[in-house]
Amino acid sequence: MDSTIPTEKAPDASTPGTRELRDLTVEAARVQLAAMTSVVKFWAGWAQSAEKYTQALSDELARVDEEGTKSDTAISRLSDLTREYLRELGKLPGIAAEQFSGEIEKLSKRKAPRQRVANIKN
Repeated sequence: MDSTIPTEKAPDASTPGTRELRDLTVEAARVQLAAMTSVVKFWAGWAQSAEKYTQALSDELARVDEEGTKSDTAISRLSDLTREYLRELGKLPGIAAEQFSGEIEKLSKRKAPRQRVANIKN
């Protein structure tokens, strides 16, 4: 009696269809990674801008409290801080898009040119 367990033959990793599927899967993963990197860049920029803005607001309010700054001067400074913050926020989508494009460009440069492989029939 044969005690070996029949096993299914693994798909041949060298078939063109398998290689194309693998290449497509790897490419999709790379694009997703590039997208995630650009999202992280966007949110990191937002957090940095928000931290800078809130610190500047806090400093300005402390100045008003300590020095008794006139209200029109304080409002002008707070408005300037808000405008600067909004300008920085307006730049973030472009920065994220540049990050994504740069990541995709790096991926494109890494890919070697496709080579055609002839099918050999026995």
